[in-house]
Amino acid sequence: MNRTAFTIRQATEADYGQLCDLFAELDLLHRSARPDLFRKPEGPPRARAYVAELIASPASAILVAAERDARILHGFATLIGHERPATPVSAARRIVEIDNLCVRAHARRQGIGGALVDGADRWARQKGYDGVELSVHAFNDDARKFYEASGFETASLRMTRAATG
Repeated sequence: MNRTAFTIRQATEADYGQLCDLFAELDLLHRSARPDLFRKPEGPPRARAYVAELIASPASAILVAAERDARILHGFATLIGHERPATPVSAARRIVEIDNLCVRAHARRQGIGGALVDGADRWARQKGYDGVELSVHAFNDDARKFYEASGFETASLRMTRAATG
């Protein structure tokens, strides 16, 4: 597949089954790296109502990379708009968070991830947001390198520490 073999579009509820497959692939990566934090759900990887709300809300979207001549999905990005009010020490901001981004393993390095990020930028601009942000787990070196190559810069680091007795 080359870059012209897919198109970026907004997901519809008819995409739910394939979105679940993609979420399952993403979740497996997280569980494999951090089984202490992530577990396998007993049902579908995301509830139908949750996906429907992301699709329907004006403040969120799911973008998908679909084959042009088929309904096969090769990747997705979930976008969530956030309003950050001004405080005495910070300016108000409207940002879009890329909450999840996944490209099927067999379809990586073919421009799909970059096209999804570009789609997120377009969606953010169309909705009047100031920019796009995301978080990436420290164990996910491939994702971090991809985001850095896509123009993202580290703005902060989130650190954790287990409670000690």
